[in-house]
Amino acid sequence: MVDVRLPALRQDLKLLPGSHDEDGAPRCLLHDRVRNRYFTLSADALILIRHWQPGRTVDEMVAYLSAQGVDHDPDEIRAFIDFLIANNLVLARSEGACNYFVNQHRKGRLSLWRWLLHNYLFIRIPLLRPAPWLNSIGPKLSWLLSVTAHRTVLLLGLFGGGLVLRQWDSFSATFLYFFSLEGVLLYGLTLVLVKSAHELGHALVSQRLGCRVASMGVAFLVMFPVLYTDTTDAWKLRSRRDRLRIVTAGVRTELYLALIATFLWGILPDGAMRSAAFFVATTSWVTSVLVNISPFLRFDGYYALSDLLGVENLQQRAFALGRWRLRRWLWGLDEPLPEPMPRSRARLLTLYAWGTWVYRFFLFLGIALLVYHFFFKVLGIFLFIVEVLWFIAMPIFKELRTWRERWADFHWTPWRLAAWSLPLGFILWALLPLSGDVRVPAVLRAQQVQPLFAPESAQVVRIQVQPGDRVEAGQALLHLISPALSRQLAQVREQLQLIELKLSRQSASLDDKSAQAVNRERLQQLSEQLSGLVQREHKLIVRAPFSGVVGAMETLSNNQWVGRDQPLLTLVDVGQMFVDGLVNERHLKLLESGQSGVFIATGGEYPALSVRLKQIDISAIPALPYPELGSEAGGPIAVRRQDERLIPEAAHYRIQLMPESQEFVLQQQTRQAGMVVIEGKPRSALLHQLQRVAALFIRESGF
Repeated sequence: MVDVRLPALRQDLKLLPGSHDEDGAPRCLLHDRVRNRYFTLSADALILIRHWQPGRTVDEMVAYLSAQGVDHDPDEIRAFIDFLIANNLVLARSEGACNYFVNQHRKGRLSLWRWLLHNYLFIRIPLLRPAPWLNSIGPKLSWLLSVTAHRTVLLLGLFGGGLVLRQWDSFSATFLYFFSLEGVLLYGLTLVLVKSAHELGHALVSQRLGCRVASMGVAFLVMFPVLYTDTTDAWKLRSRRDRLRIVTAGVRTELYLALIATFLWGILPDGAMRSAAFFVATTSWVTSVLVNISPFLRFDGYYALSDLLGVENLQQRAFALGRWRLRRWLWGLDEPLPEPMPRSRARLLTLYAWGTWVYRFFLFLGIALLVYHFFFKVLGIFLFIVEVLWFIAMPIFKELRTWRERWADFHWTPWRLAAWSLPLGFILWALLPLSGDVRVPAVLRAQQVQPLFAPESAQVVRIQVQPGDRVEAGQALLHLISPALSRQLAQVREQLQLIELKLSRQSASLDDKSAQAVNRERLQQLSEQLSGLVQREHKLIVRAPFSGVVGAMETLSNNQWVGRDQPLLTLVDVGQMFVDGLVNERHLKLLESGQSGVFIATGGEYPALSVRLKQIDISAIPALPYPELGSEAGGPIAVRRQDERLIPEAAHYRIQLMPESQEFVLQQQTRQAGMVVIEGKPRSALLHQLQRVAALFIRESGF
């Protein structure tokens, strides 16, 4: 029935003048006002609409058009009928037609589970019809869209940017506030306000250009609520520039807010208002750049790029070109272009398609991990599998199925065989058990390190060594003098001479003999006191307790005063050096005792040192023993701070290595950070990665 006779068009459809196509040919728009959908009609389709004769057969329609001087192929008319029926643009005036549309509707209906499966990534809920109040407030806010307002905001933003640069340390330090609970709440509130202004910008520009805003509401993007504005009416604008103004209105609103907030942050004093300006500025900059401007998602950036290029249905057409080019390069399939277009335009759309595929791969993989971690485990695993299979694996499987069907058309050439041999060779190489270098963060340190201190408050009189000097055991390093100690020594010696003089006299009476006994006891006390003072004086000559090298040394000069127990220098026993390394658990199985390696100091101021692996601990370290190896100090080991301890994010095991020569001399420090490079045991890189993936699944499968 449908194939034989022309159906009647719906009476509520409206024809509107449309913009020209990419080749400059005129077009019209067919507006379905019930569903607020627009359909683009070419000049040939418009002729069919104008001469449409419901109830006639296709052959009768062809004859009628011929009488009017218009030639149309019957297949074109049948295709146009199918288009009208598929998009519900015709009336059902018979029981058969009604049954057809009822069946079509039933087939299109999805069960709740299938609907959630298809739409949980993006669910849109309209909340209000804003046309009435937009018509009332639009004229009052028209000054916001003026050239004067645009230039004023840009000037304020330029001035504010200069103020931020002058206070950049204060501005960047404020980012740390985001990591508090209050900061996250304020960030969320600011995001809602900024996005509300974003959608209001779309609505105001649409209303000013004469477009009706059908609805505004909230959409859930991977269960995260975002606002949206229905600007479908922008299709009726014939000017591509006007459509671009509507598309970019939201981003421009956010950027204007960011510019004004940046200016306010620069001039306001510290307080609540300045904090609010900071949140508005940073939120607007980040969301505009990271989300809205991206052309790979169907947000503002995508539609802006589509209007700039003048390419409607950008992604579908680009994807068709991308698949065509991919099949041609990989298999030499001699297929015509999906649609005729200039070579430069085809190349641009192909690159865009490939870039979108790469972007979507990582995006959907990230979303899969996100839903896995955000929901309880059973639902998380289910959504993760759905995400990976539906959005990543299924498109790949569809393309592989097409390759299998077209296998007989593959065109093999020597160059194509050589190109395919490269990935195959890489896979074979990844399967081979090859040895590779294992890089282990490590520190070189002496087994015996002795700091030397000032025995008491004294004055430096002679410095006999410098950092890096080799010294022998007992060698004098520093000479100190203590004036107070010298005075005590002089006083004790004078008293001792006086007592000795008294004892040298002969005792004439009983009283003199008694006094001599007291003098002898006093002589013994003074001798012991003198011996102690002499020992203290000898300690003022700082000597090396063992043979070694002078390490770190305080900046000293003659006649300088030093306090009691003040560190003066460090003595390092270079004859007993060893290397402490911290190996990641992923590389632990590649190491064994007896392997040789090279220690390379950070900074390159020391020569490479040959070492040999002596010992591997059987348990992981609970905390990082060397802060200089942690990420907080710029080291290679990722750590987090907990109770004043640095906890490695991954398990690390301590290994001890011994230098094969003791000629390495530490200077200015007792230990030196660096990297140990060891040739590990052979293993297959591909099998190792598969083992890691299997271990990950086994670990996450526990409930």
